[in-house]
Amino acid sequence: MVKTAKKNFFSRNSDIFTLIAITVAILALSAIKFFTKFDYRIYDILIRLSPKVKQEENLLLVDIEDVSLNREGTWPWTRDLLGNVLISMKELGAYNAVFDIEYLSPASKGAVGNIASVTEETFGNGEQQIAYNIEEFSSSIQRGETNARNASQKASELTGKVDEILYGMYNSIYEGVNRDFDDYFARSIQFFGNTSLTINAYDIKIERGQENKDYEKERFLFNVKDPKERIRRENEEATRNAKAEKGFVPALYSLGKRAAGEGFTNVILDSDGSRRRIELFNYHEGKYIGQLAFAPLVRMLDVQSFERKRKSLILRGALLPGKEKREDIKIPLDENGRMMINWQHSTYNDSFRHVPVYMVLDLDKLEHDTIESLKELALAGGTDYGAEGNAEQTELSTWISYVPDIVEGYKQLIGEKTRLLSLCEGFDIQGKAIGGGITDQEYQAYFSAKAQFFQELESFSQSLLSLAASAEESTAKAIKKFASVLEQYQKLHQSLAIEFANSFCLIGNSATASTDLGVTPFQSGYPNLGTHANVANTILQKDFIRCVNLYTAILLVFAFTLAVLLLTRKFSAFAKNAVGLVYLLPPTLIFCILMIAFRIYVPIVAPFLLALFTYITQMVLNFALAEKEKKTLRRGFDAYVAPEVVNQIVKNPSLLSLGGANKRMTALFSDVRTFSGFTECINREEGEQHGAVRLVDILNGYLGVLSDAIMDCHGTIDKYVGDEIVSFFGAPVDDPLNAYNACLAGIRMKQAEAIYNEEHKDELPIHPVTRTPFLLKSRVGINTGDMVVGNMGTQKKLNYTVMGNNVNLASRLEGTNKAYDSWIMCSESTWQEANSGQTQGLLVARQLDCVRVINVEKPVQIYSIAGLKSELKKEELESVELFNKAMEWYLKGREEGAGPKDIKDFSKAKKLFSDAYRCNPTSDVQDKNYISPEKKMIVRCENYIVNGLPRDVNGDVIKWDGVYTMTSK
Repeated sequence: MVKTAKKNFFSRNSDIFTLIAITVAILALSAIKFFTKFDYRIYDILIRLSPKVKQEENLLLVDIEDVSLNREGTWPWTRDLLGNVLISMKELGAYNAVFDIEYLSPASKGAVGNIASVTEETFGNGEQQIAYNIEEFSSSIQRGETNARNASQKASELTGKVDEILYGMYNSIYEGVNRDFDDYFARSIQFFGNTSLTINAYDIKIERGQENKDYEKERFLFNVKDPKERIRRENEEATRNAKAEKGFVPALYSLGKRAAGEGFTNVILDSDGSRRRIELFNYHEGKYIGQLAFAPLVRMLDVQSFERKRKSLILRGALLPGKEKREDIKIPLDENGRMMINWQHSTYNDSFRHVPVYMVLDLDKLEHDTIESLKELALAGGTDYGAEGNAEQTELSTWISYVPDIVEGYKQLIGEKTRLLSLCEGFDIQGKAIGGGITDQEYQAYFSAKAQFFQELESFSQSLLSLAASAEESTAKAIKKFASVLEQYQKLHQSLAIEFANSFCLIGNSATASTDLGVTPFQSGYPNLGTHANVANTILQKDFIRCVNLYTAILLVFAFTLAVLLLTRKFSAFAKNAVGLVYLLPPTLIFCILMIAFRIYVPIVAPFLLALFTYITQMVLNFALAEKEKKTLRRGFDAYVAPEVVNQIVKNPSLLSLGGANKRMTALFSDVRTFSGFTECINREEGEQHGAVRLVDILNGYLGVLSDAIMDCHGTIDKYVGDEIVSFFGAPVDDPLNAYNACLAGIRMKQAEAIYNEEHKDELPIHPVTRTPFLLKSRVGINTGDMVVGNMGTQKKLNYTVMGNNVNLASRLEGTNKAYDSWIMCSESTWQEANSGQTQGLLVARQLDCVRVINVEKPVQIYSIAGLKSELKKEELESVELFNKAMEWYLKGREEGAGPKDIKDFSKAKKLFSDAYRCNPTSDVQDKNYISPEKKMIVRCENYIVNGLPRDVNGDVIKWDGVYTMTSK
């Protein structure tokens, strides 16, 4: 009993246990990250379909790309080049400079990259200066300023000047071939001011002194409120996953102490090698290193404090660009404490603004070339036209004579820049410039002086161009060259000033041969420099991607699927399979929509597979259950209904659900005439013991052919009660022609009965009177009306049956056949429905009078079905027609408002009944009481003719209603 109960429990709840088993399996596979790489692919597709994130206008990528490398040589470059870039960026108005380049080791001293031009320039300048001083000495003699008395002194002065020029030439060449690149680069870093360098958070086997580490920690690391140390634990896990060890390797101390900040460069790679997320902080000895782009960004936003929550990092009191009021920025984090990067929907080159480094270096070169072309102009335009020259030539000579002063002015600018660089001695641990550094006034004075210098140089160039036509060919050519180079410089300066103005600059290597490339959802071979830009852009736009935990997603789908399964338990197998798509497709679609429309990422693969495998197993279970139900249904109904009806029931088992439904149907009862006499004959021939066996054998065969006739006409066998068949039409499958089909079934039953009697007459007992085979004949009663139909009983024992007064009336009509010697009797409701619509005129019936059956007070108009019009003989049709005319006379006077019944009507009816009988006489030798319907009605007519109409207790004639009251069933 217990085992059976358990078995039934598991059987009834197999869908739930299957769901639980699949969920446990999915959770186990998720724990070992079995679905992770598949989820990454889906994520990449969804982020491409999501709306494009807006680009921050002030983000600028300064690229060391292929063209720059082709021009300046292979990487690494000498550090003075990027030092010059920083100085130019300061002049161009850049907000900050973030280096995605690690400077971990000292650079060797050496020659500058343009040592040849430096040497040539140094010798050229020296030669010019010496020649100029000698010429001045000669001119002073001609003018009489130098004579015998002071010649020795003047010569000594000339020698001193030449010595000074030669010493300057020596220093320039020495510095060019033995330059301290680190010192120059370090001073350039401080000169720029807001420069960020790198920290490597892994142990890369490079040692830093404790002073260096303490300095970096105090100056550049952040304090974060993280009481549960989530960041530390997440960092440790990331380090393990990267198969690395924790470390702390900042940039060279000489560089770092001149920077404004530092950040770690290490990026997070997903297990498929792609970049989708980033750590924003890295724990180190109680403080936190900011990510390379994040660290300068939060300084720019002047964030007041940081607080780490379970699923977010909160930047307290941030002041976003263009905003006057501070606000908190809540950055959502994934389950491992990382921010999802909201990538630009394009390749690296098409994302953000870009300036290649060579363009900034070109600005320096054009500046240098401008001064060099000016010097060449001085040499080419040194002609003294004297009295022979015209006014324009004289004016031109005057303008060209200003060149040495202009060159000297430029040298003063270079000297001022050198002086300012010398002030860049670094910052102390509190971030204050050692020795005071460069003041804002000094910056302003230097850049204003330089801007004014080139403005005046532009005016100078225009003046020369206006006089170039009067100059000699070499002079004119030199003027045009100078003007052209200056114009190039001015245009490049203007365009770069627009690009760099107040820009958040990221400097790094993006060349195709670089090793600092990776894979993103939008591009393989994506320079990591762009990763940092996307990190900054995601935060500045506050356009974050929120992640839902995988296990949360699985449990949500589990709960939803469980609810659907519970709500659809009573559904058919087909309906369950159809509704199953509700827990298979909508959750997946919703998860996709959440990411595409709302940037809420829910891992899809595991939840989808949970729903899919559940759906498949439920389909299998439903199929198995459906097959079991079909077999049960077929076993239960094959013997009671036609095969096509069985097929419809199998397709829709809900037709047989427990409980009754009120429907308009037709009930058919049949019962064998004189069955008791038939049984006695068999018992006399076989004895009671063997007679019962023979009786069952004969009855099964006989009832079988009658049942087949019923089922062939879409009827359903309700039950067998001895020799009686109880059947109905219109259920379980709806049948709008149920009344007609019931009448047709009655006809086919009588036809099948005749065939059976003929084919089995040798098996039938002998009739005691006629000594012929005892023929089996059944009477049929049919009624149409509202009935209750359905499975009655319990789940363990069901009986698909009908009940109601209209069912009982069909049974009474079957018995009423005896009073009319008819075989198939139906009610008026049946006849009206059977003889209407598409079946009108197909059936032929005798209209009888009204009958009041036992236990039914209301009289019922009845009809005797004669057969199908197409199958009846001419005389049979004529007989029915005469019979119905006779019934009109018989029933005349029962209408509402009619007068007293005329007895002569019965005489007229009697004559027509007699004509009907003569047209088609019928008899039954085995039934001594059978006289035919016509003779039955003749007897009634004769009775009324002789005795008159019935009278009440007062002796008054009762109103004629044509009702015949039955006294037996």
